[in-house]
Amino acid sequence: VISALIGIALDKGYLQSVDQKLIEFFPEYITDGLDPKKKEISLNHLLTMSTGFRWNDRGPVMRFWYTSPNWAKFTIQLPLEKNPGDAFNYNSSASHLLSVILSKSVKMSTLDFAKQNLFEPLGIESAYWHQDPQGFNNGGFGLGLSARDLAKIGFLYLNNGYWNGQSIVSEYWVKESTEQHIQAFRHPIYGTFGYGYQWWVKKVDGCNSFRAWGRRGQFIVIVPELDLVIAVTSETSLPHPPTTIHYSTLFDLVAAAVQRKRPPKKPLKAVELPPDVKAFIADYSQARLSNDVVTMSNLISDRFLYNGVTKHMALRFLKTTLSYTSEAKIIITKFEPEGDEVKIDVLLKDKYFEVPFMIDSKLIKEDGQWKWYGNQISN
Repeated sequence: VISALIGIALDKGYLQSVDQKLIEFFPEYITDGLDPKKKEISLNHLLTMSTGFRWNDRGPVMRFWYTSPNWAKFTIQLPLEKNPGDAFNYNSSASHLLSVILSKSVKMSTLDFAKQNLFEPLGIESAYWHQDPQGFNNGGFGLGLSARDLAKIGFLYLNNGYWNGQSIVSEYWVKESTEQHIQAFRHPIYGTFGYGYQWWVKKVDGCNSFRAWGRRGQFIVIVPELDLVIAVTSETSLPHPPTTIHYSTLFDLVAAAVQRKRPPKKPLKAVELPPDVKAFIADYSQARLSNDVVTMSNLISDRFLYNGVTKHMALRFLKTTLSYTSEAKIIITKFEPEGDEVKIDVLLKDKYFEVPFMIDSKLIKEDGQWKWYGNQISN
């Protein structure tokens, strides 16, 4: 919603561009000791969660910020740990700065601006919005909307910002804000998550999608090519351990209900493996099916490294995902020997998807025993 309102403010001329600097809106906090890098933070960095501020949305700093007398000042005074634009770091206080900037620019509260330019045109009457100690509506959370109202926002974006033939959010802004501007993170089961302008961006089962993803599993998911909007306000947090590539069994039901004309897939062809490698895979698969973490550990090299994930980290992950991975089928689609090492591609096939699990990975023979070796790439 904050992203939509920023887009509307840009369209109406209250804001000039996403390249405007943060300090333009907060001259009262410019001091001689201000980190010069902070002068480079722009609206773009706030929108893409790439400000560089040292922040943990689930750490003590969130509590300190929330209980501080001035939320905007607290955020701007946070130390920088990265250069603006270098890396994604989810930051609710950065979203709040967008709300403060918006309110300062339009000379009214964010809620009043939203009512005039977004909520009322969509027939949304349920909205309430919490405020910070200065009376600014909280840009990071605290907006209350019904599931039906969330669906209206999703439908607006599905239709490129148009509602009943009227342009509410410009088509340009809808496209710009729902494209990936930065990679957020990669999860071994759920895949790669990108980030646009306050929207999460993700490809699922070959379809581009973008989503509003709220704490405790609140969602607006838009899948344009399926003409699909999903609005959720119930508890649908990521299952622990994962039981599906989706966020919950609720999304499994949606996926099963969607009718799609899909081109026939080429059947996955597992490569032929030498007997000793086949035995190694069989031993590992049996350990995985039996939840035998000790045996699995013995079949992973102590030097294992896969995209920065160490053996210890991999085992910790496997412990929490066994209920999912033990039901998925391992398929090896590439096998390229190089001495005592082998390059392989591993996919997991579950009831819905074929999930890339370890691509461009390696096995290594140590003391006559094949072991998982990763790809030795450190992020």
